[in-house]
Amino acid sequence: MKTRYKIILAKIIYIILKIFISKIRYVKRNNIKWKLDLSEGIDLSIFIFGTSEKKIYNLKKIFKKNSKLVFLDIGANIGSVSLPLARIFDNSYVYSIEPTSYAFRKLKTNFSLNPSLSKKVFLTQAFISNNKKPKKVWSSWKLNEKNNQHKDHKGKLKSIQKASTITLSNFIKKNKIQKVDFIKLDVDGYELDVLKSGKDFLKKNKPIIFIEIAPYLYKEFGYSYIDLIDYIHDLGFNFYNEDLKKIYNIKNITKKINHGTSKNFYLL
Repeated sequence: MKTRYKIILAKIIYIILKIFISKIRYVKRNNIKWKLDLSEGIDLSIFIFGTSEKKIYNLKKIFKKNSKLVFLDIGANIGSVSLPLARIFDNSYVYSIEPTSYAFRKLKTNFSLNPSLSKKVFLTQAFISNNKKPKKVWSSWKLNEKNNQHKDHKGKLKSIQKASTITLSNFIKKNKIQKVDFIKLDVDGYELDVLKSGKDFLKKNKPIIFIEIAPYLYKEFGYSYIDLIDYIHDLGFNFYNEDLKKIYNIKNITKKINHGTSKNFYLL
């Protein structure tokens, strides 16, 4: 389903819900507490499904629950992946990275509601980048507004903290991270730039990566889905679907992703 249609459906659900409940809700989902703004697409998804990325739970098929793991959540937004990862994997450490002040404030609030996770989650307001230095990025999907939205995915631009740009390799060095087991990468078009910013580390260490691929976006950023796929292969990764089945014809599959839609893949 195209993102714009998902947004339309979410708007309908929001309109119905706001008749009966207030827009701001404190809820508990999958043993995690949240403060949610139901007029936001990601928040509404958590309210209904418990997370915005349900298939992330397939990581339980790869990692043992009590393993000592290190996760990087790049493009963490309000913590819809970071918090479930910290809850599922008891001995894990999660580096939750979000560049916009708008989403980072909400991220901090949601983690403050779950103090038992505070010792194993590290929040960082930063923009992971190789050479891109935008002032704003997409981080809000408002269901009750129409102005200044992206023409396809309906996101709204929010400001990045000044002087917060850092490469993936330097972020890892700065935080003295010895290993990375898993990276969630969802940055609305900046995926290739993020991967380039950690090229040597990724080639050497090969963490599992969960990536959203949206071919219609990449022209805005000066590359194509073929450039992205070729670079990922050059790093030594293979593509798997969300159910962890290996994909052998990734370019053909990606070519068929409709304009305005995206698909998630695991890179192993």
